[in-house]
Parts: sequence; C-alpha cells; structure tokens
Amino acid sequence: FPNTSIFNSKETNRRQAIGTSLHRDKPASKKMLSTYSLPRRLSPLAMAMANNVMAHTSKPRLSFALGQNKNNASITTLSSSRMHFSHSTFPPRGINSTDLYNYHQKNMRCRRFSTSNVSHDPPSSTTDERSHHGRLPKDFLSTLRSLHPDLKISTNYYDLESHGHGESYHPSAPPDAVIYPKNENEIVDILRLCCRQVVDDITTITNKNTEAGDGITTVEVVSVIPYGAGTSLEGHLCFLHSGNGSDIDEIVDIPTSLFNNPGNDISDKFQKVRVKRKGGISIDMSFFQSIGEVASGDLFVKVGAGVTRNSLNAALRHTGMQFMVDPGADCTIGGMVACGASGTAAVKYGTMRENVLALRAVIPPTIVSSDIEISERNRPLVVQFGTNALKSSAGYDLPALLTGSEGTLGIITEVTLRLHPIPSNVVAASCAFDDLHSAAEAVAMIRMMGVPVSRCELLDEASVRAFNHSLYLGHGDSNKATESKSRNQQLSLQLQPMEVKPMLFLEFAGHSETSVMEDLAAAQSICMDYDGRNFAFASDEETRQALWAARHRLYYSAIALRSQDGDDGGATSRSTLVTDACVPLSCFADVVTATANDVKEFGVIGPCFGHAGDGNFHCILPMLENDSVEYKEKVSQVNANLIERAMSVGGTCTGEHGVGYGKKKYLECMYGTGGIAIMGAIKKALDPWNMMNPGKILDLKAISNLPL
Repeated sequence: FPNTSIFNSKETNRRQAIGTSLHRDKPASKKMLSTYSLPRRLSPLAMAMANNVMAHTSKPRLSFALGQNKNNASITTLSSSRMHFSHSTFPPRGINSTDLYNYHQKNMRCRRFSTSNVSHDPPSSTTDERSHHGRLPKDFLSTLRSLHPDLKISTNYYDLESHGHGESYHPSAPPDAVIYPKNENEIVDILRLCCRQVVDDITTITNKNTEAGDGITTVEVVSVIPYGAGTSLEGHLCFLHSGNGSDIDEIVDIPTSLFNNPGNDISDKFQKVRVKRKGGISIDMSFFQSIGEVASGDLFVKVGAGVTRNSLNAALRHTGMQFMVDPGADCTIGGMVACGASGTAAVKYGTMRENVLALRAVIPPTIVSSDIEISERNRPLVVQFGTNALKSSAGYDLPALLTGSEGTLGIITEVTLRLHPIPSNVVAASCAFDDLHSAAEAVAMIRMMGVPVSRCELLDEASVRAFNHSLYLGHGDSNKATESKSRNQQLSLQLQPMEVKPMLFLEFAGHSETSVMEDLAAAQSICMDYDGRNFAFASDEETRQALWAARHRLYYSAIALRSQDGDDGGATSRSTLVTDACVPLSCFADVVTATANDVKEFGVIGPCFGHAGDGNFHCILPMLENDSVEYKEKVSQVNANLIERAMSVGGTCTGEHGVGYGKKKYLECMYGTGGIAIMGAIKKALDPWNMMNPGKILDLKAISNLPL
C-alpha cells in the first residue's frame, strides 16, 4: 500500500490527507466517506482491523480517508470489500471476574476477519442487547451535560471497546461511557453523580413506597475506572460485575450516617440498603497535561496525571534533569503511580514509590444523596498528599497509600515527581554466559560488591533466540530477510544475530568518565569470575543502542515467535501472558533458572528475562487463538509455578505490573487474613460504596464486613 504512514500521521498530515485513500491513491469517494465512521484518532481495534486486512488478504481492498461530517467535525472512514467484523465478541453483561477468563478462552476479543459475509454496518445501539450506555441511570449523562455543557462524553462503540482493556490477554469488558474531564471540579461532579439515592426512596425507610416496594432504600452506584494510556497488564481496565443481570443488586447493612437524607429514625446505627450497580464509566485523564516549571536548584516537577513519560522527559531536556523511572511503555504518570510502576532503571533510581513526593487526588464521596446540587456533606474530597521537600516524617505516608492503589481509592490528578540530573557519561556493556544460573549469580555478586549499575538486565537463551528470529522474520525467505536487513541499515544499527547463550546487559552512568570506567572494570572482573565471556562495551549512543538491541526489542520479538503465515494470523499483545514476580537477590538465580526449566519442560514458547539488579523477572508467553486448551493450561501453570516459587522464598507475586483482578488470589497468601482485613478497612474508609474500580486488588461488596 502507498501512504501507509497515514496511520501514524500527525494533525498536519491528517489535513493534507483529506480526500485521499490508501486504495490505489484514488480520491476518496462520497460513498466511501459515508461507509464507516470511526473516531478521529484510530483506536487499537481500528488499527487491528486495518492491519489484519493488509496482512491476511491476498488482494485487499482497503479504503481509508479523512473528511468532515455535517457538524464540521473531523471523522475517519474505513471500508473494505473483504472485511467482516463480528460484534458478538463482547462478553455478556454482568460477567464476573471468575468467568471472564473462561469466556476469553472460548471467544477471543478480536476475531480474525473472514473474506466472506461482508458487513459494513457498525453495531446498532438500539437493537443490540449489549447496548452499553443503557445500563447507566437514565438521567446520568443528561445531568452531567447540564452541569458541564463543554464536558466531552463518548458512547462511541470503538471508544468504549478501547477503554475496556489494557495490553494483555485479559478479555475486553468495556464501560458504558468514556468521559474526558479537564479539571478537578468536573471530576468532583462526575463522582458525586456516580453514587445517588433513588429519588422515590427519600421518604422514611419504613415507607413501603420504595422502588422495590419492600421498604428498603435503593442506592444506584456507577463503577468508575480512571484511564491513562491503556498499557496495564493485569486486567485493571476491565469493568467487572458480580452477577448476570444488567442491574446487580446487593442488600447490605450500612451506617445511617452515610446518608445525606436519612430516614425519620436515625437512632439505628445501621439500616438495610439495596445497592444497585448501574454500569460503569471510564475517566480518561488525557486532558491533564500540565507540566510545571523546574526552579533552579530544585529536584522536582509538578505534572498532570495525563502526561506521558516520554513527553515529560522531552519537556525537561533543556533543564538538564530527567524523570528516571522507565517501564518501557510510554505510560501516563498517573497510571504509573496507580500501578506502582518501575522498570529497567529501578536498580539505581527506585520505583514510583521512591519517586513520588506528593500528589493531588479526588476521593469519592462517602455520603450518598439524591440531590443534584452539591453540598459539603456529599462533596468528593480533593486532597493534597505530601510536600515538595525531598523527605518528610510528618504523619502517615499518604502519597504511598495511593501509589499502587490501581484506581481503587480515588482519581490521581497531579503528581510531584523527583527528578535526577542527566548523567554526563554513560557506558553500556553485555556479557555472555554458559548457563543462566551463573549469569544470575554474577548479578547478585555485582550488587553485593556495591558496584553502582544504572541498569542490569538478564536474558535467557530463548530471549536471544527471539531476537535473532526478529532479524529474519521471513523464516528462510531471502527476500524478507533482505528487507529486514535494509530496515536495520536505515536505522543506522549494525545488528547481527547473537550467540544463543544467556546474556547479561549492564549500563553504568556517572559524572566522570573515570568513575564510570572503574565501575565497568569491577563488573567485568566479577563476570569473568563466573565464566562470562565476550564482554563488550560502548559509550557512544548509536553503538550502545546496537549493543542493547536484544533487550530493547525483546517484547515484540517474543510475540513474533508465535507469528504465522496465512489467514490465521499470529500472536499479539492481546493474546500474550506477561508474568511478573520479584524475589530476594539471594534466591534470584535458583528461581529464574527453575522458571526457565518449566518453560522448556511444559513445551511452551516464551523467553524469560529480568530486571536482575532488583530481583524482578518476567516471562513473555504468547498464545494463538487456535491453541489447544491444554497448551493454554500449560501457560497458566508456568505462571502459577513462578508466583508460588517467588512467594515461597519471601518474594512477591508482582514486582511492577500490579494486582488487577489477575492476581487477587495470591494476596492472602502473601499478607494473610489480617493484611487483607487492613486493606479492606482502608478501602471501606475511602470508598465505602465500592465505586472505584470494583473487583480489583480486593473482592469487596459495598460496606463489606471484613474483620478487624
């Protein structure tokens, strides 16, 4: 196809592309412009549609163009005469977290496109029984629009779908609406409207004239999930429900003090309340883009929750400072705080917990009311946790409370981050080992000897094999191999296949070349003591990038191991299980070696690698839609085994990806009943109606009775 760069073009290129198409460079016809309207910015699903058509049809006829609709708003159009999309891939309403994984096994979210049964019609919001915004309270969106006429709200099918999943194998469970607030006041009103007493129930609680006619007050609760960049890996963005109906009822005993309009008899400490789940909304934080000034001599910056890591560092470059937490993906700062992210640089600069000095957040209301007008009693709290000082011992560590909370306690709006000077001298190194255990032991010794590494990454043989495979994706096709080499040359990277051995990648950074080279020499000596060989290093950026190419390309190289020719396609990030565990350094060699052996013995495909300097390691296990149930069970067993091994030596089930709903079952094993009860008490205190991202981290019903 010509003009394929249009899929990644910026606004200027979009305007130039109006009236053009990808099909033979012909002008876009009026018929094509009206065929299929998509969001202005292509969603991941639309990208998948285009990519599948381009990759899996022998003579694809894909048309793509930009234009204006009748309201002069920009639209994107996409059509194909050989494309069929099945809208039945949404999970059923009210699917619970236990059944969600089983549903995924039977019905992958994004089905491959057939070359027959052509259908260009988007799903009908009036006829489809899974019409999503219909689950919200009937006046929810209209009331919100009346309060904030300029507030952006989307019920577009593709916006909903893209906000219902992250970058993982967990199936999509979309919200009923996506809301894009621009300030904290809008978030306050959104959260207040998400928990309201039904108007007919404002009479006394003994009055039988309630919605259900049983005298029990009804409270409607709309689930809320904050959304950053959608790069989470443990199902954090899936909207989970606890039953099979469209309105999920729970009858619970709650304190009367939680009502703004309690019944006549307020002497009772508790009263029965019917909590009715009324769908969910995604709060997209992309408009929170503020980046504060860095004062001379200060080592912090205030940023909006929607700022991405790369855009922040680009804005800071002129200051000589940098935000050093690097999870790999271009995540938003708010999302990184919420998931407790870290990454390759954590061995020197720490995780998000060490790099968050302060934050602002909106905490959901604890008192419910039927009033549209806001009052002091039912106002969500806008809180400031922490200070600009580099350390503080004043009171509870409240910034740490929201760091890693995964959107279950509130919505983070602004973060004060610790900054570090950009190092003047950087040297990268790599070293091969005969076995994985020796490489891991060398890492532990480097750390024990106090050698200040900036990054320390360990790759097993399968990781190196995946990198070599990525250089020649033609599987023996000389033409494709030549194309791959050509692309590498265009990137000015002289990449060559590596010896298939476990590899250790190191990086050293400092203020002087002398100190950096001394650290390098110390690490090299230790590697040689553990039979390391082919130790190589480089200081110029281009050579450093080439030296570390196997590590930088690992994620997509691993997924490409399950690529397929023909119409069946291959693995994608949405069908890949990425494991995550962290162990004490003294146990790292044994645990990571046992995990790599599991992968081989179970016969599954996927590399093992780790941020070895802090004991964090992963497996990337891609799956195909047509994999057998037995194969998928083996993949799950590899994950379960490595987590159990990690916990058995005092490690954690997740070092940086978070819990979501994928790892809830392991928390009690780690912390015991008492630890879970304390977490439950915190959740009940800040979010008693279980409005914020329900079903994640803890299984809580509204005002659940966990023991203390």
